[in-house]
Amino acid sequence: MTKILRLWLILSSVCILQPAVADVYKCTDEAGEVVFQGEPCRQGEEVKLDIRFAEQTEQAVDNLITGSWCEIGTSSVLGGTVEQDNALRKTWIFSERQMVQHVSQDQRMDTFKYPIRQEPGSFVVDHPAYGSGQVSWQVKKLTDDQLVIAAYGGFTHLSVGNCEMAMASAKN
Repeated sequence: MTKILRLWLILSSVCILQPAVADVYKCTDEAGEVVFQGEPCRQGEEVKLDIRFAEQTEQAVDNLITGSWCEIGTSSVLGGTVEQDNALRKTWIFSERQMVQHVSQDQRMDTFKYPIRQEPGSFVVDHPAYGSGQVSWQVKKLTDDQLVIAAYGGFTHLSVGNCEMAMASAKN
């Protein structure tokens, strides 16, 4: 009986100690009321809140993202190993109200333009391809040569510049 009680205590403590992970959005509706919900805001002002426990300290981002950025790869943890997709090259070009993506694979290049709402530390992409029409990205790191953004529970790592130019320089 003692072994069963110990096993039950161990299992229950493991369940209790699991980190809480959820997307919570702080929205302002048309009436100006603040609402917290588990999906992106449909209209009005939006702030995505990160309520995970033991979250790494974030760097304060005071600037808007501008210019061209080449996607290096993705990671599941902010300081984790970056996995590269060598088949695709993605250049992200930011202005205050628009993001353009050039996606290259072999000889094919597609261009996508998205209206965005940008503020220091985050931006929201408005496009129906993202399910509800909005995706909130958090800027985790922004320096002169590196950008790390997060959405969908993963991290996208970018370096300054156009991917096509970076690939040509790497070949020479």
